[in-house]
Amino acid sequence: MKKPKPINLEQMAQAGCGDLLEVTLFAPQGANEHDFLLGADVRFGTMIVSSEDWSKSVEIGLARATLGLDLTGCEIDPSAHRFGDKKPVVAKTHIQRTQADTKAFRIGGSGSLGAQLKGGNLSLGKNEATLSAGASKEGKVSATETQVADTREEPVVAMSGNRWRFSAVAEAYMQSRYSGDETLCKLRVNAPNIRVEGRLAFQPKDIVMIDVEAQPALLDRFKKSPNQTAIAKVLLARHLKEINLLEDKSGATSIAGWCSTLQGVVKNDE
Repeated sequence: MKKPKPINLEQMAQAGCGDLLEVTLFAPQGANEHDFLLGADVRFGTMIVSSEDWSKSVEIGLARATLGLDLTGCEIDPSAHRFGDKKPVVAKTHIQRTQADTKAFRIGGSGSLGAQLKGGNLSLGKNEATLSAGASKEGKVSATETQVADTREEPVVAMSGNRWRFSAVAEAYMQSRYSGDETLCKLRVNAPNIRVEGRLAFQPKDIVMIDVEAQPALLDRFKKSPNQTAIAKVLLARHLKEINLLEDKSGATSIAGWCSTLQGVVKNDE
């Protein structure tokens, strides 16, 4: 069997805000003219944004981010497993039955309850037996249905459009490494020139305020404003747009903070 031609992939990075997020694409087992596995080392951190006079600063993190792939000369193999694949949530219905008891006593006979005092002890007469024999017990059974969804939030979810969503699960914002040990997906080669671009982006609403340092007067004004967090996020988004890697920023709804590219050509036989 003829050995497939190899592809030497070169990794290039375009950094936007490296303190906040970064991604590195790689082929852990190498690439050939038929297919190759794609890995992505994705990491997150915190970023401090300061004013020009350094009088105040804001530390931010990210609650969510999206990694999108732009593919040339290859495509994702739909039959192969993707990192972050998960089954839909299964809802289970539990039926619980409860019984409510109602006790009703009916006294048989026409006599009244009698008592006799014998030797200092109080004893009941014949009507005691009549009372026990005439007692009845009634019960009602009711059933309720409760639907319980077995949900589990995943930090990485594979989505449509060659995208992966990264989310903070246990903490308010993402920290450290989120992928890299497991293959992101499998790519099938369909052209001699290969280019895989991975863009890690986020939306302004995904910014999490970690700490605010400012002069007391400014903090007092923040406390009086109910929209202080929203205003701060808008100011931060404007600052981050300066380092946005998207070429057309006018109609963009997200901020691209890091871009990693793998590029190569199928080797010809020599």
